[in-house]
Amino acid sequence: MKNTWLIPAAIIFAGAIIAIPVYKVNHQSNVMKDGDPSAMRPITSGEHVLGNPAAPVMIVEYADIDSGYTKDFQKSMEQVVKDYGNDGNVAWVFRHFPLIGQDPYSEVHAEAAECAAAQSSNPTNTFFAFIDALQAATPGDSQFNPSDYPTLISSLGLTDSTFESCLQARTYQGHVADDYADAVAVGASGSPYSILLVRGQKPVVISGAIPYAALKKIIDKSIGTVLSGK
Repeated sequence: MKNTWLIPAAIIFAGAIIAIPVYKVNHQSNVMKDGDPSAMRPITSGEHVLGNPAAPVMIVEYADIDSGYTKDFQKSMEQVVKDYGNDGNVAWVFRHFPLIGQDPYSEVHAEAAECAAAQSSNPTNTFFAFIDALQAATPGDSQFNPSDYPTLISSLGLTDSTFESCLQARTYQGHVADDYADAVAVGASGSPYSILLVRGQKPVVISGAIPYAALKKIIDKSIGTVLSGK
């Protein structure tokens, strides 16, 4: 595959300078750690949201797509949407937090996911399908090489030339940078790092890839709080 898919060395280097100190603080699973969730930017109509956008319980996840921890949490969150999405009480918002110092291709994967979504009639579904396909191809701590994008794009029924043009133009570089800056503002110290928003309550930090059983308890309690009006 030609070199057009490779990230310029300068981008990797610059990202590494920013990302390494952040990543080393904590990349393990720690629930309810300190942070500043009040600094989170408001959720807008342009976000990638699964579930009811007006749900009383929302989880805003900041994630490095290539992270092994993120891959585990991705499965938990997909189960959450499957179990709670139809009742309209829960929604999942995905924001990018590429940690290039640990996962060299994470920034280009974030931009690639946006490029894939942009050429679809259902951007959010395609966005998550792209991430799912990438993570399925490289489970655990293995990392997806951008040179394999054409196969992945083809499997999603998208146009490779349109995707490549978008990626080479760095069309979504600013969008990914904004997500990253937002993650840092709320205190993200590893991936995944999430903010739990419960209607009528103060936002709470969930740091790390907590298991589905633990996540379910948090969600059930949150829904109960909303329904009880407390």
